[in-house]
Amino acid sequence: MKKLVLGVAAATLLGLGALATPAAAAAPAPSQTAAPLTDVSAQRYVVRKRVIRRGPHCTVRKVVTRGHHGRRVVRTTRVCR
Repeated sequence: MKKLVLGVAAATLLGLGALATPAAAAAPAPSQTAAPLTDVSAQRYVVRKRVIRRGPHCTVRKVVTRGHHGRRVVRTTRVCR
């Protein structure tokens, strides 16, 4: 119970401390914010997200054929794409 009360008190103090600082001090300077890339020559150096395939996707298919005297012969084949 003591830990719960201390945790709530600490959260309240931290919340009040964040509200006490002026908004101008909390906002980053305009020079530190990231600007969008509008230069066309720099576009080719931007790394685009690539899709990584982690190996082949394989499934097992059953092929049913008729064998000797019309009996069913079931063969399983592994098909990878």
